[in-house]
Amino acid sequence: MQHKEAMTLLGFTLMAGLAGPVHALTVPYTETFESGAAGWATGSNPNQVFQSGGVDGSGYFSTTVTPAASSFGSVSVVFRCESAACSEGAFIGDWRDDIVLSWYFRHDADVPLQAYARIAAPANNPGASATVQTWIQPDTWTRIDLAISPDNPAFISYSGQSFDAVFDEVGRVQIGISLPSDFAGGSVKFDIDSVSITPVPEPQTYAMFAAGIALLGAVARRRRR
Repeated sequence: MQHKEAMTLLGFTLMAGLAGPVHALTVPYTETFESGAAGWATGSNPNQVFQSGGVDGSGYFSTTVTPAASSFGSVSVVFRCESAACSEGAFIGDWRDDIVLSWYFRHDADVPLQAYARIAAPANNPGASATVQTWIQPDTWTRIDLAISPDNPAFISYSGQSFDAVFDEVGRVQIGISLPSDFAGGSVKFDIDSVSITPVPEPQTYAMFAAGIALLGAVARRRRR
């Protein structure tokens, strides 16, 4: 009996070993690029990390590209976090537990642009594609918030699979832009900063925030009298 139990335990151990390491998502986490690129990449495009001028006054990640529609549609992936070495593996793991992916984006195109994100399994498929409705004005740091939820209409594709199939073990984060139909091309400088994953605020947190805004409004009205 003891022999059989030992063999069963050995079998489970071997199966766990073959399955590879399991990563735990780091929440909350923010990549500020203060210490460099942190494993992020821009594909074949040249990139640079600036040590000042980011949203918090410190580092930010930058690249100059000529955007073109990709195989995922009229979108162009600009920044990539695609390995365990990227941000020390903080973005790898199960994303299904009510989180928000946020980042600050800036560009120098002559028209407003929309942000795009593709979040995928370690093998790059399946992946979830999302176009965020926030418009990014030229030369302006703009915060983008993408709630990771099957009810979020920003997600336009799950590679023909389900929300759970994509987000139960995320291994790649790809951030870019959605190209307007009249986009004329040319070189565009893109900057990214403070890429973060945070828990969705609890309803009571929203209530406290709303109460705080109302209080500030009341104080402002009283001062005007």
